[in-house]
Amino acid sequence: MKPIHAVFALLLCIAGITIFVLLSDPPPSATGVSHPTVNGMSLGGDGTEKLSSIGRAPYYFQIAVILLAGSLLYMGIPAHRRDRLLRTWFAVGLAFAIFVWISLYTGYESYLQTGQTKIVFGFPVPTNWMFWGIWGSFVAFDLFYVFTFRRYFLHPDDEAAFHQLVKDCEAERGDD
Repeated sequence: MKPIHAVFALLLCIAGITIFVLLSDPPPSATGVSHPTVNGMSLGGDGTEKLSSIGRAPYYFQIAVILLAGSLLYMGIPAHRRDRLLRTWFAVGLAFAIFVWISLYTGYESYLQTGQTKIVFGFPVPTNWMFWGIWGSFVAFDLFYVFTFRRYFLHPDDEAAFHQLVKDCEAERGDD
């Protein structure tokens, strides 16, 4: 499958989930519930109840978004430069990003069902997955970009060909 076909399929998936959520019934207490003692103030309400009308749509939506981001990053590399190291790096990076998302989502689901969570570094576990995991999961792609820039993104051969093209264009126009 070509990367562009994967992008198209993921966009259709994202669009389908978005349409499903938009057509779903509004969740109960979507705007909160009245505060028992302070007039005009609303409380968040029951989180599990709020997700009941759309089920796991957010879970699948984010997985599709992570895969879409990876596909677009992959497409940013010229096809003739895509090798086994690149595919392995992207597979590991995307697997880690999806692992982090699953950990965050299931941790939050567990909290909603039980009302209890562990505290790590002063924050609930799902919050830590958000702080450190979500941001950190794409650091692998940033590091890949930094350390392999000349191999995949601006190869010396491509740079030389570009400079030659500029010289040829200048010579054709008569620029000196």
